[in-house]
Amino acid sequence: MDISEKEQERFHFRLIPPEQIRGGVVCFLLIMLIPLLVTLAAPMLSPYLYSAAILYAVMLGWGVAISVNPYRYEAVFTLYMGIYGAALAVTSEIAILKMMYDIARVESPWYGASSVLLMAAAGLLFGLLHIRAVRRGTYQEMERKGLNRAGKAALLLASIGYLAYYLATAFFGELGSMVLGMAGFSVLLIFGLYVAVVFIHRYLFIRRNMDKLRALYPALGLPKEEREAAYMRARNEAQATAKRHRQSKKRRRS
Repeated sequence: MDISEKEQERFHFRLIPPEQIRGGVVCFLLIMLIPLLVTLAAPMLSPYLYSAAILYAVMLGWGVAISVNPYRYEAVFTLYMGIYGAALAVTSEIAILKMMYDIARVESPWYGASSVLLMAAAGLLFGLLHIRAVRRGTYQEMERKGLNRAGKAALLLASIGYLAYYLATAFFGELGSMVLGMAGFSVLLIFGLYVAVVFIHRYLFIRRNMDKLRALYPALGLPKEEREAAYMRARNEAQATAKRHRQSKKRRRS
């Protein structure tokens, strides 16, 4: 049974606080640096390095622009997180392909093609499961009870599926000991796909309901100083309204 629109709004309108955005950008860019470093292995100047470096440069430049004024780009940071997740997944896939063809010296194109198709299938599956979970209130139920069995099973099956793929290609093919490194990057890939699905879907919902979001957060997009001033005005107005209400109540009693 689908939950109400109000319940979906409460789920999607939970923005990351501006105070945490700069630290989040630094942390996530450091994570993305891990697969990028793999593409520096010999031969260094390869299409893998160029592709990964371009993705990293885009996310770095965009992250710096947001960090300059995180209060202004509070809602946009949701889109940044979604695109970052996709970029992390693709960069991890590039690192896997680098290990396959430049380090392990695999010759067959089948391994790379099947790995890319597996990533696309995982992203599509995550998207379908996420939309269904949002509409049915699964996330809210998980928050009330902790990560339930279904959530654990989904993450476990995704990890097992990737690990089984690389174990099979190592056993029947040419990857050998490289399988452990590739399986490790598959964890980052799965994480990136999940982040991309959740935050891109959230941003699209926010764009469709921006008026409702602004009504809920009137100070959205304002600088820190103006936001604090707006908060003080709202608090003073609330106190004045409460005082008038108490005085009116006393007059009625008298």
